[in-house]
Amino acid sequence: MNGFLNQGKKVEKKKNVTAPTSSDVKSAKEAGIDLANSWRPYSREVRLHVYVDDIKEMTRFYNKILEFPVVRYWKDASGDGSMINVGGNIIELFSKRGAERHYNKQYFGNCSLSIRVKDVRKLHDKFSRKNIKIGNLEQMEWGDTNFELVDPEGNRIYFFTPDLPHNRYYKVKA
Repeated sequence: MNGFLNQGKKVEKKKNVTAPTSSDVKSAKEAGIDLANSWRPYSREVRLHVYVDDIKEMTRFYNKILEFPVVRYWKDASGDGSMINVGGNIIELFSKRGAERHYNKQYFGNCSLSIRVKDVRKLHDKFSRKNIKIGNLEQMEWGDTNFELVDPEGNRIYFFTPDLPHNRYYKVKA
């Protein structure tokens, strides 16, 4: 942004932290994987559907405890639900109970999420002061530090921060 406030300042372009390096592209090509720019994504949003017993408690947990914004909450004839924004992607919580709806209920069960954060140590300290059970910080041999917690219905959530530079953390190994 080259506006009045940025006059005389060098403006850094934000680097895409998951974009492959030329070395990554070469290694992947040798393994038959396309990491180049030829892929044309047909979607810019991911929604994870989680079917829950207590929609009110689960929405409260993700909003008030984990501090993710709720972008939609509904109670109507089609059923109860909420949409939670997690880093630009959406967790949709759907109530298992209530009105009959078109959702395929055979998929009810637990899931596990991994969420990359800027500073996992600061987040661990912050969550340690809340009335929730969280795991210890662990430094993993593959190059990140993480901790886990479990939501009120048993879904595991990992928060992590890579400890290695981008080109080493996302290195493709054949």
